[in-house]
Amino acid sequence: MMFILYVLGYIMAWPCQFIFFKKRVYYEDKKESNRWTRGKTFIVSNHTSLMDYMVTIFLFHFRRIFCLMSELVFSHGWFVSTSTKIMGGIKVDRRNYDFSFINTSCDLLEKKKMLIVYPEGRVEVEKKKLLYFHPTYLLIALRSNTPITPIYMNGDYGFKKRCHIVIGKKINLSDYCTSKNPTKEELLELNKIVTDKMASLEKICHEKMVLDKYGHGPRLKYLLKDLGRAIAKFISLFFKLKFKGNKKLRSVKGGGVVVMNHQSFKDPLMMYKIFPNRRVYILTAEVVFDGHKVRSFFLRQLGCVRVDRNIYDVSAMELAVDIVKAGNLLVVFASGHIDKENNSQFKTGAAYIASRAGMPIYTVLNRVCGKKNVIYLGKKYDTIDSNGKRIKSKDLKIMMDNIHDELYKLGDIDGVSK
Repeated sequence: MMFILYVLGYIMAWPCQFIFFKKRVYYEDKKESNRWTRGKTFIVSNHTSLMDYMVTIFLFHFRRIFCLMSELVFSHGWFVSTSTKIMGGIKVDRRNYDFSFINTSCDLLEKKKMLIVYPEGRVEVEKKKLLYFHPTYLLIALRSNTPITPIYMNGDYGFKKRCHIVIGKKINLSDYCTSKNPTKEELLELNKIVTDKMASLEKICHEKMVLDKYGHGPRLKYLLKDLGRAIAKFISLFFKLKFKGNKKLRSVKGGGVVVMNHQSFKDPLMMYKIFPNRRVYILTAEVVFDGHKVRSFFLRQLGCVRVDRNIYDVSAMELAVDIVKAGNLLVVFASGHIDKENNSQFKTGAAYIASRAGMPIYTVLNRVCGKKNVIYLGKKYDTIDSNGKRIKSKDLKIMMDNIHDELYKLGDIDGVSK
């Protein structure tokens, strides 16, 4: 009877999940762990929201998923308690230290059912930060001899949001511990293995989201932004540019930070002619965005990334790093403002972004010669040494000073004054 009610509830809720539980699923290894799993399956997941279980129900098709739930869920009256049992809830009485749920869970797994556990025991409320994993789930995995399937969920639920999920490779605890009654030290070691895996899945999720948002390819979601860039490229056709120096830079592949001096408001549009085949992003001051909603919208479609120069804008820096790591070119006007006389020193933001992303810096110098702009394409600067170490923070200023001096020497060779 409960199974029939479960199926009816599943069918009735199916349309809602397309609206409120939109999801994008990634895999650490799709051949080993995927959404079409059969037989006994033990899922361990982080806990970002009360909606996590509902999303999981629609994640694994045609499987009834049982879930360990605290006694608080069952204490809200007959209707909630009964509905929870129908959905597959298993009561965990934490107040009375009742561990009968371990045997119940093992029995379900022996019957080749699917069970999910949220070892954190409560919802992550602090910026989706992973909490401590209570190790009782390890006993279930060991005593039922069932591999753990780790899942990370970022918990972005809502009408205009999308939840991103990573299904990890299975963890067979018997490879690390043969006892079904491990010692405290063994439990701590096993718990660390699982939590480390969850942390790695969190990192994978972030990287996948970045690639999904700022990656490359003929996707419809890029249409509007690429349309904005197409308009910018059309306008840039009217600019008279003469290229000198390392012309191979115009067809460079992969991510990187482009450092350029700032002569006028036309400079950002020039970038679409300098790099005609790249999806370019441009670090842009907050003053250009503030108070202009329409202009701000079009600036974002052109690839402009807002940065607040009045503070140390951590969120903008992290976004810039993500964009570069996704394989894009990020243009930084290192003087921080329009400087027609080219007297300003370069700020360290470009070197910081490049080193954090592990990507090189490319240099471009724009000189106005009458009605024509001469574009000097400079050399490449690596921010990672041969040992794979990033440039130190104390050396960022030295690096940008060297880039500043060497960049302006390009124009001086031709006898063009600053």
